[in-house]
Amino acid sequence: METKTFRKDDVIIEKGSHGTCAYVIESGRVEVSDLINNKKVVLAILGKEQIFGEMGLIEDKPRSATVTAIDDVRLAVLSRDNFNELFEKNPKVLLPIIKALFERLRTVNKMLISKEASDVVETTEYEYQHDSGPVMLSGLNELSSEALGGGELKISNFPFKVGRKHESGEVDVFSDNDLYLEDFPPFNVSRNHFLIDKAEGRYIIIDRGSRLGTIVNNRRVDVQSILHKKGNEIIAGSQLSPFVFRLEIR
Repeated sequence: METKTFRKDDVIIEKGSHGTCAYVIESGRVEVSDLINNKKVVLAILGKEQIFGEMGLIEDKPRSATVTAIDDVRLAVLSRDNFNELFEKNPKVLLPIIKALFERLRTVNKMLISKEASDVVETTEYEYQHDSGPVMLSGLNELSSEALGGGELKISNFPFKVGRKHESGEVDVFSDNDLYLEDFPPFNVSRNHFLIDKAEGRYIIIDRGSRLGTIVNNRRVDVQSILHKKGNEIIAGSQLSPFVFRLEIR
């Protein structure tokens, strides 16, 4: 694959432009943003080994967001021709791209379902700036703390995906997570359980189609929920699940 470098503040993708390449970040970070009501809104911050622009591989529509380098970045560029060649010669290299596409399909499907049965949330109590401070995840019991290495975890790349560790340890093309929770039968955590993301200047949590659901602040999340700035309790699974976390936006 071809490699490209960009300097800090360079625009890599301009919303409305046309392109048929996906990009894999080898070093540095990028910001994905859009203009909403004439105001810039950060949709995601992506770092090493994360992917953007993947929809350009399968459709010819204009780019839906702007991507800007936060740091000096080095990117691997994957064109349609590269994709087809790798598919024949070394398909394992394409796993991150395939997983990114699966994640997009999961999210879009959930959003479509939610149009008829979505939660209506009063947002006034949730107002805060997307750059208000670090997002910290901690465990509220021993098992959850162990899953985070015994301390707090700072989340800096979004979306941040959480799910169950694959039992066999083999490659699982359907599983894509930043935090893998080691669970045992009967499982509380699904392979792709929930994710934390940014949307319109707020942090949200999205259930990714898990079997037992996700509970945020004592309320089951049907599709997504806006997170409080002061603190949130997140349960992966039912009320009896041992995987209980606290998320703070500081």
